[in-house]
Amino acid sequence: MLTLFSSLVVCATAVHAQDDARVEALLRDLKSHDYAKASAAESELQKYPRARVRVVAGLIDALRTGEWDRCGGDMRDAIARTVTDLKAKDAVLPLLDLVKSGKSIEHECAE
Repeated sequence: MLTLFSSLVVCATAVHAQDDARVEALLRDLKSHDYAKASAAESELQKYPRARVRVVAGLIDALRTGEWDRCGGDMRDAIARTVTDLKAKDAVLPLLDLVKSGKSIEHECAE
C-alpha cells in the first residue's frame, strides 16, 4: 500500500513539474512579438488553473508591456477577458491603466 501511495506521489509531482515548465514556456510565448504565437499561448494558459497566480501575473505583465506585430488590440482584449474570467482582482488597476493609456482594445484583425 505504501509503495502504491509513493508511486502516486511521484507521478503527481512529475505531472506538476511538467505543468510548471509548460506554463513558463507559454508565458514566454505570450510576450512574443508574433501575434499568432502570443495568441495561442494566451488561450492555452487558461488550461492551467493550478498555476493561476503565475498565469495572472504573466497576463498582467503582458497587458502592461506587451507589443505584438499586429492585432495588439485583439491581444489586449483577450488578456482582459481572461483575467476577468479568472476573477483576478489584482488585475483591476492594470485594466484601468490600460483604459487610461488610450491603447486599443478594439479588434483590429478579422480572423
